[in-house]
Amino acid sequence: MGLVVDMYGPEAAEPAPPEAQRWAYFLSHGVKPRCTFVRRRTGATWGPPRIVVSYPDAQPAMPPDPVVPWDPVLEDWLLEHRVAAPDAANEAARFGFDLGARFEAIERRCGTPTFTAVLLRCLYDHDCALYLPLERKLGAIRTYEPDPSTASTAVGCALKQVMCTSAELLGTLGYPPDQTRAILGEALAYYLRDRFDI
Repeated sequence: MGLVVDMYGPEAAEPAPPEAQRWAYFLSHGVKPRCTFVRRRTGATWGPPRIVVSYPDAQPAMPPDPVVPWDPVLEDWLLEHRVAAPDAANEAARFGFDLGARFEAIERRCGTPTFTAVLLRCLYDHDCALYLPLERKLGAIRTYEPDPSTASTAVGCALKQVMCTSAELLGTLGYPPDQTRAILGEALAYYLRDRFDI
């Protein structure tokens, strides 16, 4: 499913954004665009997410498009047309922000306490390196593991589906399985640091 559908439901699907006309033109002429995800710190907080689409293989050389605000409709189009980031680190940041958008929709549906409890269990199950820092941050250190039954709830299944969808999308962008796992791990870390400030 696309970001728009994940965030707002199936009735929210939109046609191709106007910005995509230029991108589609280059694709139809054999030039593969690149999407650079940009998010800068403004003091102690992050600034708004933005994207820059460039055409590294264009002949004659073309300058990058102007920076546009990140939008789920644009991101859906770029992913559907297999427009990758320029490198694995930028792809991890891009997918980390995408994970945040998808997880936020799940959190809104089920509530923060349930979402956080299930997320902790899923992180525990997958030996995520940020599990302990997150537990410490939330003040939830205990001598026993998180409730195993939470991972098999609808919320747990939704979280797993988001991760599976993200892995599939990375595969369609041309990343091999090992690199997909590494990028997804960095994307999850990006999300956790951004969401929980760890």
